[in-house]
Amino acid sequence: MCMVKLLIADDEKYDRDSIINIIKNEFMEQLEISEARNGREVIEVFERVRPDIIITDIKMPGINGLKAIQEIRKINPNVFIIIITAYDYFDFAVEAVKNNVKEYILKPFSRVELIEKMKEAISFVNNEKEKRKNEIENQEKIYNLMPILENELSYSIINDTLYSIDYDTYLRYLEMDFRNGYAMVVQLNNVTNDESLKFKVGEYVKEYINHRYRTIGSYLFTKNLVYFIEVKSKEDEEVKADAIKLAADICREVKKVFGITLNIGVGVCCEGLVKLHKSYEEACISIEYKVQNNAVRYFGDVINAQEPVNADSEKIALFKAVEQYIIDNIKEEIDLEKTAAKFNLSSYYFSRTFKEILGYNYSDYVNIVRINKAKEFLLNKSKSIKEVCFLVGYSDPNYFSKVFKKYEGISPTEFKQNIN
Repeated sequence: MCMVKLLIADDEKYDRDSIINIIKNEFMEQLEISEARNGREVIEVFERVRPDIIITDIKMPGINGLKAIQEIRKINPNVFIIIITAYDYFDFAVEAVKNNVKEYILKPFSRVELIEKMKEAISFVNNEKEKRKNEIENQEKIYNLMPILENELSYSIINDTLYSIDYDTYLRYLEMDFRNGYAMVVQLNNVTNDESLKFKVGEYVKEYINHRYRTIGSYLFTKNLVYFIEVKSKEDEEVKADAIKLAADICREVKKVFGITLNIGVGVCCEGLVKLHKSYEEACISIEYKVQNNAVRYFGDVINAQEPVNADSEKIALFKAVEQYIIDNIKEEIDLEKTAAKFNLSSYYFSRTFKEILGYNYSDYVNIVRINKAKEFLLNKSKSIKEVCFLVGYSDPNYFSKVFKKYEGISPTEFKQNIN
C-alpha cells in the first residue's frame, strides 16, 4: 500500500494535536502528516506537499477553510477533503457540497467517528491511485501498440490488402479518419545499407509532418520512407500547394540536420483510406522522374511533363541490363521485388516499365527465358527432364511440365520425342 499524504489545518494547536494523536495511533505507517494554522498556510503547504487528504477547520483567521478549499480545487479537484467545525450552519454545508467536500464532522467529535472518516478517506485515495495506475498502464500498452498498428495499416495500404484487416478499428485507435489524404514517398540520396540513419531520418520526418498534419508512416521494412498524410479538405490546388511546400521544407530540414539530400514523390489527394494505395503508386511513379531537376515531384506535374530526350535510350539500356541479369541468374529465385531492388527501382515503376520496354510482364518473361533455356538443355540427350527442370530454376518437375506446355503447346517429354 502506498504512503498517503495528509494535511491537518486548524488555528488551535490543541485541536491539531488531538487529531494527530488519534490518527497516528491508528494509521501511523500509512500516513505522512503535514500541518497548517490558517487558510494561507493550507494553500502554501498544499502547493508544496500535494497531500491526498485534507482535514480542515472552517473558521480560521485570514483566509477561512472554505476559501482555501476553493483555491485548492483549482489545482486538484480530486483531493479528499474532510471539514471539521464547531458551527452547524446550513450555509457552510451548502458551500461544502459546492466544493465537493467528501465528509463533514462537527466538534466535538469522537475518536471512533474520526477514525471511520479516515478509513473511508484512505480507502478512496488508494482506490483512486490504483485506478490511475491502471489507466497509465493501459495508456502505455496502447502507446506501445501504436507503432505496430501504424506499420500494419501502412503495409496494408502499400500492398493494397486493406481488405485483410479491420482498418476501421485501427483508425479508431489511431484517432484518425482519412476522409481525405495523400501519400508521400521519401528517397534518401547516397545512403546505402545504413538502417540506423534511415530510421533516424524516418522518425525525424514523421515528427516534422506531425507538427502540421496527422500522419502514419512505414520505413523499417520499405526501401524508401513512406507516409500517408491526413488532410481536412480535398481542394486539389490548395492541398497540392501545401503538400509541395511541406515536402520542400522536409528536404531543407533534413539537409540541415543530417547533411543528406532527398527526392520526394507526392501522390494526388484522394477520398477515403481505400484509395490511398493509388496515391502511393502515384508517389512511387513521381519519384522515378525528374521534373526540371526538382527534388519534389508531384504526380500531377510528372504526368504532364516531358521526359528528357535521352530518357527512352536510358531506359532501354537499363532494361537490357535487367534482361541480362535474368539470363545470368536463371537458376536462382528472381522474383520481381528482388530484381527491382537490385536495380534500385520501385516495384511499381519496374513492373510498368519492364512491360513497356520488353513487351511482356515480368513473370511471363522469366518463364519464356527459362523455357527457351530448357529447350537448349533438352537438345542434349544426356540430361533428363528432371535435371533440366532444376537447371532452369524450377523446383517441381510437374510444375515445370505444366509451364513448358503452356508456352510450347507440348510437354517436355513430347518435345524430347520430337527431337528423336
